[in-house]
Amino acid sequence: MNKYEIKILKKGDEVLNVISYLGNLAVAVKRKKGHVDIVLIEKDEENIPSVAETWTISEGDNEVTVSNGTVKISTF
Repeated sequence: MNKYEIKILKKGDEVLNVISYLGNLAVAVKRKKGHVDIVLIEKDEENIPSVAETWTISEGDNEVTVSNGTVKISTF
């Protein structure tokens, strides 16, 4: 049996929940600064897990911002 160690926490962070989501894992992490990250972990063709996406839930006025490193798209 394989043992995986997924290092997504920093000092002061807390795991709130872990659920199965579309065959992957979704981990809710409360960060030390108060926001919550939903970290989606998926396995590739060789069954190696990796972080696929991170959704950050923070304060705001019902706004969603998507960033791919070069472009930011916001909704209002």
